Amino acid sequence: MSVKIRFNSASVTGAVLAKVGNPQRDEPLQTSREVFQIAEEDRETLTGIFLKPFRNLVGHRFSHHSSSLEQHEMYKCSTAIFESPDALLDKGIAIAKRLYAKSNHPNIKSGDLCIALVSNVEVDDQFVNALCILKSESVVPFLSISARDGDLQLRTEQGILPDKIDKGCLILNYCPDQGYYVLTFDRTGGESRFWVRDFLGVHAVPDAAYLTSAYTGLATSFLEQEKP
Repeated sequence: MSVKIRFNSASVTGAVLAKVGNPQRDEPLQTSREVFQIAEEDRETLTGIFLKPFRNLVGHRFSHHSSSLEQHEMYKCSTAIFESPDALLDKGIAIAKRLYAKSNHPNIKSGDLCIALVSNVEVDDQFVNALCILKSESVVPFLSISARDGDLQLRTEQGILPDKIDKGCLILNYCPDQGYYVLTFDRTGGESRFWVRDFLGVHAVPDAAYLTSAYTGLATSFLEQEKP
């Protein structure tokens, strides 16, 4: 299934935020008490930051194997939000709790989680909503110069570098009967079992991008084996 996706008209409208620890290290889960509404003047910038990592990725869909899609937790949460955006807070917290429960391994890092509702993503000439989930596992120091009491001062703060967001997925309200169309990435270790299988529960869609990626992987493996 080859899908054409355009973000030109897309807009992030609201988000549920969380700090997801590792339960094995007794780190807590902290979630939003209400949906963070994106200010109109910030929407264009944040939309660009949120959606930039999802260009030219292999498509996935939620796996259902022997059970029905209605029993797939991520599928159910996504469907509830698409059917009623007012469910973003409740289902966003449910998604954060699922990630926290799946983070019970010593190698999984804690991090900041953002679950955002995106409107007007163009998929094959139709506009759909999408659910964007981003996790950043590191913060970086940065400097800011600000005015105070008629003078300038230098401050150091900690923040998330947009180009270094570690994990993410974009669930498009497209082909719901087939498990939606899902784009995902994991910069910390390729498509790790933890993020792709355990948390999201998705498998690759055999479209042109997937076949190209698979062919490249096979060719690389073959060349490695041929080395003396």
